[in-house]
Amino acid sequence: MRIIIVGAGELGCLLAARLCARNEHDITVIDASGEQFDRLREKLDLMLIEGPATDISLLKRAGIETADIVFAVSGDENANMVVCQIARSFGVTNTICRVYSLSAFSDEDGITPGTFGIGKVFSSPDECAKKVMDVLHNRNVLEKIRFSNPSALMEVIDITPSSMLAGVRIKDFPGTDVLRQVRLAALVREQRFIIPHGDTIIVPGDRIYVAGSNEKLDDFVKLVSEESSLIKRVVISGASKAGETLAKQLLSAGYEIRFVEKDQARGEHLLDILPPGLIVIHGDPTDEEVMEEAGISNCDAFVSVDENDESGILSCIMAKRLGARKVIAVTHKPEYISIVPAMEVIDCGFNSTLVSVNALFRLMGNGTYQIDAKLQRFHANLKEFKVSERSRLCGSSLAECNLPPSTVFALLFRGDEVITPSGTTVFQPGDIAVAITTPETAKALEPYFQR
Repeated sequence: MRIIIVGAGELGCLLAARLCARNEHDITVIDASGEQFDRLREKLDLMLIEGPATDISLLKRAGIETADIVFAVSGDENANMVVCQIARSFGVTNTICRVYSLSAFSDEDGITPGTFGIGKVFSSPDECAKKVMDVLHNRNVLEKIRFSNPSALMEVIDITPSSMLAGVRIKDFPGTDVLRQVRLAALVREQRFIIPHGDTIIVPGDRIYVAGSNEKLDDFVKLVSEESSLIKRVVISGASKAGETLAKQLLSAGYEIRFVEKDQARGEHLLDILPPGLIVIHGDPTDEEVMEEAGISNCDAFVSVDENDESGILSCIMAKRLGARKVIAVTHKPEYISIVPAMEVIDCGFNSTLVSVNALFRLMGNGTYQIDAKLQRFHANLKEFKVSERSRLCGSSLAECNLPPSTVFALLFRGDEVITPSGTTVFQPGDIAVAITTPETAKALEPYFQR
């Protein structure tokens, strides 16, 4: 597949690295300054072009006339939109545009991305706000992971001492329909990745990865959660675009919100643009007195969406020390993708660059071997593999496939159907299998799915 990536910032570089890892794409990266080109050139096999991506002659040199997909992900959303318009005029049907706000579009008024010649659009702040919202309905839910199939979901759940699953052997789980229709795909215990089996006993402190359809996962979380796990009071730090979006959504949903912002002008701006009910505290979120004024010791959750990663991490550590029941950090630098989730003091660590890359892969929608998420707390990924008629697995049941040891298939997508696979599940052409992989197991699985 011929792919053009416009923008070599943190997002463009991580996207290029993930696409190059498959060694089956012809990738060109365009950037106005080319500051990151040396780093890309050292690590990746791709074409690099320096210059303005809105220059048609430059786009033609990049191969726009034969491109299969264009990712316009630079920091200039206006330039991104123009690039997509130009690409569409050259016949590129799959264009994905990065913007910072979706306010330019309105389905109600018939103003869609297509109005501007854009195939698909996403907003990094909106994606981050959505990621945080996913874990703010319940204190025990640490992450929701979404796939190319919108009906499927994986949730990471913290097992507390009072959980109905604590101390229970998996094969002895209560025989309810809900438990039978989800897939307990993995668990993390004291930084160790464990593939669960029937004799595995769930213990307090375990973080379990449960997969299934949206409806069944909701039922499962309700079944295993205590009423005290519900979140009502939230303190947010950082008046970034993601922070604004998150506060607006929480206020609309009836949460009690307090916002800590050290820049007084930005704090006043929040009061002007957000619905009534918001309380803004002016001060530094790493200052103990400011945090106490915000009611940190009585809040159900503290969320840092600070644009300064280091300040945000420090404020999360302080919030936890002062009594916040759940602490969530949104960072931006790719270096923090693995670091923050490994910090026990932070309950949920999301990285805006990785969140955006995952959104791009879902929007890409080509159904082949996609990286959707780096699982938190251990070095593994969720990947989607497509079964073709010539795949080694096609026509065989899971039990008959003689797969590499430690292979875990969390879900199987067959059209719109979401299947929790078992040993009797037979692979069919067009199926998409979701596997939990390490770099080693991913390579071992590739031959089973090659076309």
